[in-house]
Amino acid sequence: MQKQTKGTKGKRRISFSFMAPRAREVSIVSDFNNWQPGSHPMKKGRHGQWTRTVFLLPGTYEYKFYVDGAWRADERNSKWCKNKYGTRNSLIEVVSK
Repeated sequence: MQKQTKGTKGKRRISFSFMAPRAREVSIVSDFNNWQPGSHPMKKGRHGQWTRTVFLLPGTYEYKFYVDGAWRADERNSKWCKNKYGTRNSLIEVVSK
C-alpha cells in the first residue's frame, strides 16, 4: 500500500508499506529503481509492518515487494498490470499538485 504527500522540486513523498511479520528482508522493487531488490530495503516495525518512503516525480510506476527472495504484488492495491512474466505488477500513479 502507498500514500502520497508533498515533496520538494516537483517530487512527491511516497510511503510504501507491506505487512509481513515473519519476513527477514523486504524491499520495494520498481521501474523507478530498475527492479533492483537491494536498492530500496524496507524497515520492519514492531508489529511486522515494513515501510519505506521514496521521492518520485509525477508519473505511473510499476512495483512489487521482494520478500525473503520472493516477488510479491501489493495485495492492498487494486491497480495492477500484467508483466512480461505472466504475473502482475502493482501500479502507482504519482500526481502533481
